[in-house]
Amino acid sequence: MLSKSALTVVIGLAAFLPTISALAARRAIQQPQLQTLPISPTDNITGLPLLIKKIGLKLGRGKQLREEVVHKYFHGVDTQNIPQIVECFHPEGAIIRDICSLANRDVPYDQVGKLVSPEFLGERCREFLAAHPDCKVKFHHGPTCGRGLNNNWVYAHWYEEGTFSGNSQGIEPDGSPLTVQGQTRFLVGNDLKIREIVITRTFSRWEEALLEKNSK
Repeated sequence: MLSKSALTVVIGLAAFLPTISALAARRAIQQPQLQTLPISPTDNITGLPLLIKKIGLKLGRGKQLREEVVHKYFHGVDTQNIPQIVECFHPEGAIIRDICSLANRDVPYDQVGKLVSPEFLGERCREFLAAHPDCKVKFHHGPTCGRGLNNNWVYAHWYEEGTFSGNSQGIEPDGSPLTVQGQTRFLVGNDLKIREIVITRTFSRWEEALLEKNSK
């Protein structure tokens, strides 16, 4: 006979199964790589309680869940929801490898990268969005988890549109269009938190001005 606590879990799982099935069916119809806009956490499994997400991992939904964590991150950027962005990363921080950074030229790959806190990442996003208040995120190729049993990397080819119309970090806007894009891979752990990011991207006019300002 099941204990009272185990019975409660079973009943709770049964209550959420229709929701999990509906979300999974919706994603099956619209394949992740064909998504052109970030998916809201309220429209996928990452919006469900932690216990249900852990059960989803056990049921073989790990790749879908990892993709949805990355969707949640991009949705946070798209809606300028800084707390949502911060929540996507492991509390102890994430390793960021910005391959295109000017500071990383002629540096071996294994030395490109640093561990930064979720709050630091959120603040960098806030500064970028302050410079481009109308920024919108879109995908050429939506977040897609790699093949293979132990491949926990999620890949995305994204682009951002908007205008350099806001003052951020003391840099005056010039009204130029925001036309940046990049390909990023995210390492998402079994705790459904981003542990590492590898970025290949172009730079906005504001980022170029900020780099120039900081190099003086």
